[in-house]
Amino acid sequence: MMDDDRLSINALPDEILLCVFRTLSATEFVATVPLVCDRWSRIIASDACTLKRIGMHHTNASAAVEFFYFRDEIERSLMFHWPSDEYSARLLLYSYDQYDDSGVGGPVRRLGYANAFYLCARYAEICGHITTLVISSNLCVYATEGFTYVDCLTTLVLHGVRIREADQYTLAELGTVYFNVTDVMYLKCSLASRFDLKFLHTGFGQLRRFRADHNAVGVRFLEDLLHAHRGTLETVVLGDSTVTGDRWIDVLSDRLRGRTINHLSMHSLYFTERCVNRFLTSADLILPDDRSNVIIDSELSRISFSIDIDPLR
Repeated sequence: MMDDDRLSINALPDEILLCVFRTLSATEFVATVPLVCDRWSRIIASDACTLKRIGMHHTNASAAVEFFYFRDEIERSLMFHWPSDEYSARLLLYSYDQYDDSGVGGPVRRLGYANAFYLCARYAEICGHITTLVISSNLCVYATEGFTYVDCLTTLVLHGVRIREADQYTLAELGTVYFNVTDVMYLKCSLASRFDLKFLHTGFGQLRRFRADHNAVGVRFLEDLLHAHRGTLETVVLGDSTVTGDRWIDVLSDRLRGRTINHLSMHSLYFTERCVNRFLTSADLILPDDRSNVIIDSELSRISFSIDIDPLR
């Protein structure tokens, strides 16, 4: 007869235990397994490869916290271009065990926000590997000192958040706390009428990619965005935004001068095909010889603007 120690799961070597842990949901992997004992906590904390595939999601439901898996870095990059209307469904899908090839997993267990960052001694070390945070709660519920553990955070997404005038200072603070953030997205968010749009981006000093799908943006906003991040910005996507103002051509000609244009897509009531062609031929821009990536769309059903650009050298 085997003794109790040989029957125990703790008789398994660390490598086998880690393979077992990886079959769990992301929330269980990050927030439940480390609570069992110091050994399990140490094993999880040592698995930086898996932790870097995990994103953190703060939801509207009682300020709950959950975690979700990415399969690889490509999936994380594609997140920037997910359709805004499908974001909730995609987050739900990604919340299941993504290491199961069948795509079937149990529902995630949500954690109360107040307890999420104090679960175990190694929790700060574990969350330190996480690079993606999705916020779907009003910003007033956040105490940003609770986020200082997410030192490696590079992607910040606000989805369906009602942003008030007072929240502009919270956004500025988030930019200070998450100083490594390079990608910022605002999807299906609503903004107060007196909200200063510069706070959507100025707090993030290393901004590489920016996306906003909400309400109205204008010439001043674009000019400030391209100027404030002229040394780092690579991608701007203004997807479901109403563009206001008639100086877009002038602003683009001035702010994009000297940059390499890899992809350009414009939609605006203020643009005609002749106007856009004049911009492309007169501005000091570096474009592909065949211009296969330059798309001129004269459809006037909505106003939007998107552009991918290389940063200034």
